[in-house]
Amino acid sequence: MYNNILKCIIITSLALGVSTSNFYSAEAAAIVMWGKTEIKLGQIGKVTISANTPLVKLNSDGSLINVRTLKKDEEFRVYSYKSNHGGLYGVGGGCFVKKGNSANYETPSKSKLALLKEISDNPEPTQKPIHSNVEDGLAVISGAPTGYKNCTALKEYYPNGVKKEHPAYASKHDGDKYGWACEPIGK
Repeated sequence: MYNNILKCIIITSLALGVSTSNFYSAEAAAIVMWGKTEIKLGQIGKVTISANTPLVKLNSDGSLINVRTLKKDEEFRVYSYKSNHGGLYGVGGGCFVKKGNSANYETPSKSKLALLKEISDNPEPTQKPIHSNVEDGLAVISGAPTGYKNCTALKEYYPNGVKKEHPAYASKHDGDKYGWACEPIGK
């Protein structure tokens, strides 16, 4: 009797593991990654920061206003280019990165753009996971986005939040600045 129950538990566990891995593989196919950045429609390229560089906005008189300092190895999608001030890469939200040695601009390959177009022309309905077993804050769900608008969106994938070393970590989601984004209260 005990052996039959044990066999049933093992078979159920294996079946759940296979179905979960298939689910996340399908989710991964719905996005096109380029380095650490997911390519989005309307994107013309990306800029990788090679040294601390200012993120700026254009003032109404055409002058530049510093928003914050971008750190080495950060990547940003580029949606536009302006020739003002020696060249400005538009990274969204009215913000720009100045063209220069500390901002390496690249354009996506034709194959990545073709794949993005195919996915956008033929979207597959995807579901977000109901819950996950990623309690250590470091486990990565295959196919999960790496950027989230807010903690509610992040917690759909990582209900316990993520640690600073996790690709989905963003300091804007770490209110207490203890290195854990969107952690449950009392963590």
